[in-house]
Amino acid sequence: MQFESISHHAAADITALFTHVFSDADGAKAGLQIGELTERMLNDCTNEELIGFVAKEHDTLFAAVLFSKLWISNQPNLTAMILSPMAVASSQQGKGIGQALINHALTYLKTHNVDFVVTYGDPNFYSKTGFQAVADTQLIPPFSLSHPHGWQAVALGDKPLSELTGEVRCVLPLNQACYW
Repeated sequence: MQFESISHHAAADITALFTHVFSDADGAKAGLQIGELTERMLNDCTNEELIGFVAKEHDTLFAAVLFSKLWISNQPNLTAMILSPMAVASSQQGKGIGQALINHALTYLKTHNVDFVVTYGDPNFYSKTGFQAVADTQLIPPFSLSHPHGWQAVALGDKPLSELTGEVRCVLPLNQACYW
């Protein structure tokens, strides 16, 4: 399995992967919604706001993950990103590809001075890559969370998670209540 930056891949292929995976898991409406989010993130975010990685083998795209900039009130010296969205091809799930891709990305982000990565997803999956629950009263998301137990973070440097406090502001494509 090879891991590469999303910059080497067509946005349409990455968007199609997200659309198919979320359609398979949650229905066509969810697939279209996450596909549109992915397309907006890839097209509207700057290089300073967005980084992503793919897992592929023999030119076949198996997984992709996007990380976008987070701004945390009263924390100008912290560098934080949110992992969202993430997709592994339905036929490849359960093989460790997603975990390997996240670990590759976290290593890259750590070497590029990112202090924390936050995500909003399944704790059973993300805990395997070091994410821990964060209270939405400590790190306040842009919108009320429909599943507060899914609000998680991982520290990439020497700063403890307890320093990750304040109100979160995210990139414009993610700044919609439907994703929270």
